[in-house]
Amino acid sequence: MIDSPLLSIFGFIGSLYGLIIPLLIILSLTLIYIASLQSPGAKSKSIGEAIYCYILHAVSVLLMTLGALPTVYSVFAGISYTPRTYFALLVVFAVGGLLFLLQDQSARSLDTASKAVIEYIYLLALKIIGNMLTLFSALSILLNIILDEFGKGWWAMPFVLLLYGMLLSWATRSDRDLKVFQTAPMTVAPQASKASKPSSSKKKKK
Repeated sequence: MIDSPLLSIFGFIGSLYGLIIPLLIILSLTLIYIASLQSPGAKSKSIGEAIYCYILHAVSVLLMTLGALPTVYSVFAGISYTPRTYFALLVVFAVGGLLFLLQDQSARSLDTASKAVIEYIYLLALKIIGNMLTLFSALSILLNIILDEFGKGWWAMPFVLLLYGMLLSWATRSDRDLKVFQTAPMTVAPQASKASKPSSSKKKKK
C-alpha cells in the first residue's frame, strides 16, 4: 500500500524541517536587515535587492564549482568521463558563469551604503570557506605522507581542493578596510565670528 503524500509531508520530520528551515531563513534575513540598517544612508528596498543579488551570486559560485572541480579532478587523477558527462559539466559551469556575470553587474549598480554589510558577510563567508579548504587539504596531504598511505590517486582530490581553497582565499583578499559600522559624521554649525573689539588707542601726551 502506497502511503499518502500528505502523510509524508505532514509527518514529524517533514513538519520539523518545514517549520525550522523557513524560520531560520527569516531570522537570518531579519538579522542581516537590522545590521544593514546600521550603515549610514542604507535604504530598506536596496538592502533587499542586495540580499537577493548576493544569494544568487553565491548560487553562481556553487554552480561553477560543481562544473569545474570534477573536470579538474579527472585531469589530475587520470579518470576519463563520458563525453555526455563533460558536456553536462560544461553546461553547469556556463550557467553558473552567466549568472555570476549578471549578478556581479547588478551588485555594482547598488549603492555602497545598502550593500556594505551584505557584501562584507558574503566575502567573509567565502574567505572562511577558502581558508578552511586550504587548511584541511594541506593537513590531509601531510597526514597521508606521515602515515605512508599512498593509494592510487590519493593526492588528486586534496590537491584540487587545496588549489580551490587558495583561489577563494586570493579572490576574497581585502585590500581596503571595509568600515561598515562607521558613524555618520556630525556636521557642526559654523560659529559666528566674534566681533573684534576696538583696540584702545593710547592717548598721546601733549
